[in-house]
Amino acid sequence: IENAKLEKDPYECRYFFTGANPNNYITFNNEKAGWRIISAECDGTIKIMKNTILNDINWNSSGTNNWTTASLNTYLNGTYYNSLNSTAKSQIVAHDWGIGAVTNNNNDLAGQINDENATKWNGKIALPTASEIIRTNSNQTGCGTIKKLTDNYNSANSNKCNSTIWANITGWTLSANSNATDTVYLNFGGLIFFNTSVNDTIYGDVLPPVYLSSNIKITGGNGSSSNPYTIN
Repeated sequence: IENAKLEKDPYECRYFFTGANPNNYITFNNEKAGWRIISAECDGTIKIMKNTILNDINWNSSGTNNWTTASLNTYLNGTYYNSLNSTAKSQIVAHDWGIGAVTNNNNDLAGQINDENATKWNGKIALPTASEIIRTNSNQTGCGTIKKLTDNYNSANSNKCNSTIWANITGWTLSANSNATDTVYLNFGGLIFFNTSVNDTIYGDVLPPVYLSSNIKITGGNGSSSNPYTIN
């Protein structure tokens, strides 16, 4: 992605867009600037995430934090996938997603990523992991772990971590809580809450990511919201 300000991830072979408002907008499914690029992957795929929320949907109506059987998984890879246009469907590839459960209040991002990647699911549409949200924050020193985010949220300087992250629309993450089988991690405006019930619809916003094929080419745009990347 020419001239893009991508940050090399120190934990995996990936390159993230970080900061308050990077030029990572992309047109997909005929939605101009309706998606944003999370990361460029070393397998050549590009991970993008919808930038406008779907309706409030619970994570799993059956009450457990197992993504493989989650009702949201069924919805995203059934009803929602089928609503995409034929071009968008042809550009999405099935990919491995880390669905492992994470220890709550974690102050070790490397350990959290290992937790997430300990269990894999292969599919076309899912959710961002908690660690991916954290890694879109450009202030890793102050905001680079769940515990640092929590400490800053509970301090007088609670906005510290909200001003250096673009992935700050409240929504579900893919990461289950290892300490409670009926809760998952929630991206709450760029902060990570670990104990949100899978049956919750108050905060149950959905911003699904997909992986674009390694055959996809950027054909235009500069990634800004007014001139998003175009692809074919």
